[in-house]
Amino acid sequence: MKKLDKLLVLSYLGPLLLTFCIALFVLDMMFLWKYVDDLIGKGISGGVLAELMFFASAVQVPMAFPLAVLVASIMTFGSFGEQFELTAVKASGISLFRFMRPLIIFTIFMSLGAFYFSNNVLPVANLQFSTLLSDIRKQKPALAFQEKIFNNDIKDYSIRVNGKSADDRTVYDIMIYDHTENRGNNHVILADSAEFGYLNDGAVMSISLHNGSQYKEETMPIELNVPAKLMTTKYKSWEKHFDLSEFKLERQDQTSFTKLHRMLNLRQLKDGAESVLSAMEDERKLMMTNIARYYLFLKEKEDTSGLYNQELLSLDFYSEYDSLLYAQKLNVINSSLIKARNMKNILVSKEEMLRFKFKDLIQYRLYMHQKFTLSVACLVLFFIGAPLGAIIKKGGFGWPMLLAVIFFVIYIVTSIMGEKTAEQLVLTPWQGMWLSTFLLLPIGIFLTWKAKNDSPIFTGIFYKNLFLLKKKVSRD
Repeated sequence: MKKLDKLLVLSYLGPLLLTFCIALFVLDMMFLWKYVDDLIGKGISGGVLAELMFFASAVQVPMAFPLAVLVASIMTFGSFGEQFELTAVKASGISLFRFMRPLIIFTIFMSLGAFYFSNNVLPVANLQFSTLLSDIRKQKPALAFQEKIFNNDIKDYSIRVNGKSADDRTVYDIMIYDHTENRGNNHVILADSAEFGYLNDGAVMSISLHNGSQYKEETMPIELNVPAKLMTTKYKSWEKHFDLSEFKLERQDQTSFTKLHRMLNLRQLKDGAESVLSAMEDERKLMMTNIARYYLFLKEKEDTSGLYNQELLSLDFYSEYDSLLYAQKLNVINSSLIKARNMKNILVSKEEMLRFKFKDLIQYRLYMHQKFTLSVACLVLFFIGAPLGAIIKKGGFGWPMLLAVIFFVIYIVTSIMGEKTAEQLVLTPWQGMWLSTFLLLPIGIFLTWKAKNDSPIFTGIFYKNLFLLKKKVSRD
């Protein structure tokens, strides 16, 4: 049996790694397609792009790993059924559950590893990915000069070149407008040719200008009532430097991202949920204090039982109110209206605050359940894929891939639907996050039972016989 167990595990590992890599590659390509506008034209180095793709791949693991488990289990057991090896195993007296036992144990260990990844590795990967992608998005596009078009990317400068050489370093007939003094186009530099160079690892751009002129308008003080003077300077060679630090990728502090829910592990999520609950309780107590302060004058009207004596309150109020002058009565009414409006505004504000904190609490609880759903999903999808492969008895990427995609789409759609309905308070957090598991688990149990009894529910003969039986019954 040990050789059979070893054969089964080795037969499972190949399709598992292959489908995982394929799924991860497809998801990475979808990521590049989604963020291509943020990456192109930024002059990003290969190392930075590789780092971004590494963290993006880590973020995609919760999507790729369940699909790999599903496809690999269908392919493995489908291949055993297609080669009649599964039939031979059953004929030798080995039950399907005993045959599946090594992969069940292996999948349980993979599920534990998935939980460790989701709780410890995924928050770090999300943090690094979000930070780096935000840095790239904020970076300005790489500096590029097109012929006969003014380039305004460099702050306070407008540069135009009429011609470029093949090496993109030498340009001809260059014009530079200097706006550093914020006085319009009062300073222009012309040159017949120039060479571009970069210093300090690209932080500074140097332009070596040749055979040119500089024109600058010197404005005189208004009180002198003297027109502006035009200063003209001829030069043979002039090297001018431009600061390009804003074009370099600068890593920002990660503290602004560390408090996001997807960046936290299970313990941090639990602590965050408790802090939100504590803040909600403080807000509730403060709201009740404001209400009690508004009705504090009723304390003097309580009877011995501690309840408000409405009749005594009404008599005292009306007797005192009737004794007031008309202006004083208006003052009492206006004061009461002002207090009522103030109390209403306070209660509305506190209600909005409590609603916001409650939604924050829901997010904490959703991500807490999400730490476990990946592990359980791998186990549930295995119990769908393994019996499904044993039933269809087809290996390769044909039927297995088609059926795997169908069940995986069901898993993804129900997971997203459950999460969104929980965010909208239609379902509780645990109901929303476990919705896909609740729907797929009965399917896995049903397929396992059918595979144990050698049911041909996914074969054409089964449906052909079923159709003929119904036809015969209808004739009778």
